[in-house]
Amino acid sequence: MRERFRSLPPPARLAAIGALVVAGSMLFPWYGVEFSSGLSHTGLDSFGLGQLALLITVGAALYLIARCATEYELPRPLREGSLLAAAGAWSAALVGYLMLDKPDGISGFTDIHLRYGIFVALGGSLALLLGGLRLRRDEIVAERRRRT
Repeated sequence: MRERFRSLPPPARLAAIGALVVAGSMLFPWYGVEFSSGLSHTGLDSFGLGQLALLITVGAALYLIARCATEYELPRPLREGSLLAAAGAWSAALVGYLMLDKPDGISGFTDIHLRYGIFVALGGSLALLLGGLRLRRDEIVAERRRRT
């Protein structure tokens, strides 16, 4: 597993780490009550369709990275970098939506604030996006070199 990860180009590694960070952020507090550190919801506690869509998106990105690491060629006009960048943009949009769509209440308290876990998810989404954009750039440069 380590050797396969090390064999990935650096942008693909960044995208994979970003996707894993998004999935791992589900274990951190996403929402909470301001005055108490104990009253909070993790991404899994407040699991709904938004969180499911987020996990499916990053899971598909990880599958794409693993599949392309085995020398699989995507059908034209698709590129791995473009698909990863789209996954990163979509996951960032989902996290943004989940920031706005906070739970109605936690243990009877209705003044809900964002906690650090959702910002970790946003950072992972942006890393996935950035890794995809860098990989896309590298793919375009390599394709131009092959033509000449």
